Amino acid sequence: MIGFLIGLVCGAGELFLLTRVIKAVSAGRSLQTVALVFAKILLFAAALVPVALFFQRELLWCGIGISSVLVAGAVIINVLMRRNGKGDR
Repeated sequence: MIGFLIGLVCGAGELFLLTRVIKAVSAGRSLQTVALVFAKILLFAAALVPVALFFQRELLWCGIGISSVLVAGAVIINVLMRRNGKGDR
């Protein structure tokens, strides 16, 4: 279950960085976009490499944790943006 917890934390960090990447792309800041994408890759590797090395059986659960937080978080952010009138309709 430790892989799942690591996945949840990594997914939350990925979601945070994803929102920052979207804002940087929308504003046309290419250097900041590249830096944030690089940070996303590093965070992803920082979560998966230790799990793959020390908790091999938990690797699937780590991936499930990452993807579940990303999907659920994106849905929640989209619903909140629509309620505030800032999202696409």
